[in-house]
Amino acid sequence: MMKAKSLLKIFIVIPVLLSLLMSCGGGSSNSGENVESKRAGVNEVIVHIPGDAQGLNTLTTSDATASQVMTNLFERLLYMDDDNFEYLPMLAVARPNIEMITEGEYAGGMKIDFEIRPEAKWDNGTPITGADVAFTIKLIKCPTIYEVGHIRPYFNYIDDIVIDAANPKKFTLYCNKVYILAEGAVGELEILPAYHFDPNGVLAKYSIKDLNNDSNTEKFKSSQDLVDFAKEFTSEKYSRDPAFVVGSGPYKLESWETNQRITLVKKDNWWGESLAEEKAFGNYPDKIIYEVIIDDATTLSAIRDENLDVCKSFTSKNFVEDLMENDKFKEKYNLETPDYFTYTYIGINNKSPKFSDKLVRQALAHAYDVDYIIDVFSYGLAERTVGPFHPSTKYYNSEITPYVFDLEKSKSLLSQAGWEDTDGDGVRDKMINGQKVSLDFKFKYVPGSPQTESILLLYQKNLEEIGVKMSLETREWTVYLDELDKHDFEMYTGGWVSDPGLSDPYQIWHTESYNGGSNYVGFGTPETDALIEKIQVTLDETERNKLYMQFQEILHEEVPYIFSSSPLKKVAIHKRFDNASAKATRIGYVAKQFKLNPDFGVGSQATKAEN
Repeated sequence: MMKAKSLLKIFIVIPVLLSLLMSCGGGSSNSGENVESKRAGVNEVIVHIPGDAQGLNTLTTSDATASQVMTNLFERLLYMDDDNFEYLPMLAVARPNIEMITEGEYAGGMKIDFEIRPEAKWDNGTPITGADVAFTIKLIKCPTIYEVGHIRPYFNYIDDIVIDAANPKKFTLYCNKVYILAEGAVGELEILPAYHFDPNGVLAKYSIKDLNNDSNTEKFKSSQDLVDFAKEFTSEKYSRDPAFVVGSGPYKLESWETNQRITLVKKDNWWGESLAEEKAFGNYPDKIIYEVIIDDATTLSAIRDENLDVCKSFTSKNFVEDLMENDKFKEKYNLETPDYFTYTYIGINNKSPKFSDKLVRQALAHAYDVDYIIDVFSYGLAERTVGPFHPSTKYYNSEITPYVFDLEKSKSLLSQAGWEDTDGDGVRDKMINGQKVSLDFKFKYVPGSPQTESILLLYQKNLEEIGVKMSLETREWTVYLDELDKHDFEMYTGGWVSDPGLSDPYQIWHTESYNGGSNYVGFGTPETDALIEKIQVTLDETERNKLYMQFQEILHEEVPYIFSSSPLKKVAIHKRFDNASAKATRIGYVAKQFKLNPDFGVGSQATKAEN
C-alpha cells in the first residue's frame, strides 16, 4: 500500500518541467572531481522509507515498505530483470520447463520443472533443495496460517511436488489447471529454510496434495500441531529478531530500531559471491540502512543534508521546485522519473449501508477532481487512470471515459439514490431499515504529507457542497494497515504497486479475498468472480485481453474504488554509486547492486590535502 498523492490546470509548468527532466539522467554522470561530499567513500546505502515496516516475515506481510527490505534478505528461484522485465535465474539454474498435461490425473493442467543451483546453500552450510520449496508452498497452503491469505490465491493451482530422488535440487510441480502467472508466482516466491522455521518437522507430516484438498480444511484447522505451528511461525521473533529472520540472501538483519531504522549488513562468504559476474548477483554495499522519516519536510531536509542516499517519497512540488531546480543538489544526486506500475485510489467500504448503492459511489467519484489534482499537485507527473491496470499495458481499457468533476451531476445521483437533506442541517439523509441515517463518514489516511492533506481538504469542501459530510482521521502506518485488513473504515486513501507484466485481479477483487486477501472494500459479484477466474486460465492473449476489458467496464460502472492516477516515480539517488539508477519495477531501485565510486566527492578534499 502507499498513500494517495495527487489536485486547475497550470499549462506553463509543463514545458519547464520537460526541460528539467531532460537534464536529469540516471547513473553517475561525472567523476565528482570538483564536488565535496560528506558521503564520499562511504560504502553503505541509506534508503528513506515513509513508515516502519510491518514485519520481515516474507510470507505474512503485504507491506510494500517491508518488501524493499526483504528483497535483500531472501532469495527467489527467479529474478525479474529491472531493465528489460525478463526473468533471470537466481536460486534456479535456469528458467523452468513448463509443459501442458494432456492425460492422467492432471489432464488440462501443467507441470513445472525447476533445478536449484549447486552453489545455493543456507547460512548453516546446508544445501537449498526442493524440500525447502515444498516447505514454503506448504506454509502458504497451511489453513491455520491465516496471515498468508493475501498470497494463497496465487498458488491454489499447485497440487503436488515431486523431488528427484537422485538429485534433491531438482523438482517438479504438478498443477491442476493452467495459470497465466505460473512461472512468475513460483519463480518470485522467496524460499524459506525448513530446518530453521520448522525444526520439529511439523509440516513434513502433511503433503501439498493434502493441504490443497478443500475437504481437509476444517479438519486441519482444528489440528493442534498445525495450530501451534502457525502460532509459532507468525510470532514476532520471525518478523523482527535478527537471530530468527533467516534467508538465503546476501544480507542479514543487524538491528531494527522501531520507527527509526532497519539496518542490514552484508554476509561474509555468501554463497552467491562466486556468481558476481551475473547481473543478479552483484551485491556491493557493506550496509543498507532503511531510515524511517514520516513527514515530507523532514525528508526533504534530510536528503538536502546528504543524510539519505535514496529517496522516492517526494511530493511533486518538492521534487520539481526544491530539487530539480537546485544545481548544487544535482551535483551530488541524480533525479529520475521512470514509469511506476502503480495506481492511486480512494477505497470505499462497499458493505456500508451508506455506500451500498453504486449511484452514491458514482456521485462521490464526480466530486473528486482528479484532473485538477494531476495538473496542480502532481505537476503533470502522473497519468489519469480508470482501472486497476497500468495505462501502458495492452489490456488497459482506454475506451473508458473517466468520471469528470461535476458537482451538479453528484447532486443528481444522490437524489436518485434517495438521499435528501430533510432536516435542513446541510447534510443529506435517508431512511435505512427504519432509521434516519445521515450521509456523513470518516476518511482514514496516514499523516505526514501536506499534499495529501491539501487534496483531502479540497475533497472535503467539494463534498460539503453536495450535502455530504466527510471527517478526516489519521492513523499510524501499521495501525492503518491492520484496520484495512479488518475492514474497519468507511473510506481511505491508498495505492497498489505491481511489477510489469500480466496481472491477476484475484487477490484484490475476488469475493474470496475479502477475508484473508486484499479485497478490503468488499466488492464482488458472481460475474466479476467468473471473469477473474477465467482470466487466470486463459492463455490466448486476445481472448484474455477481452476479459480484462470487460472486468474494467464493470469496475468503472460499480465504482468500488475512485481510481485516480498512475504517477511517475520521483527518485533521487546519490551520485557516488556508478551503476545506480531508478527502475520501473516495483521497488524502483536495486540498492544491493550499487557500486561505490571511491573517487566521487573527494576532489576538493584532495586539493586541500595537497595544499
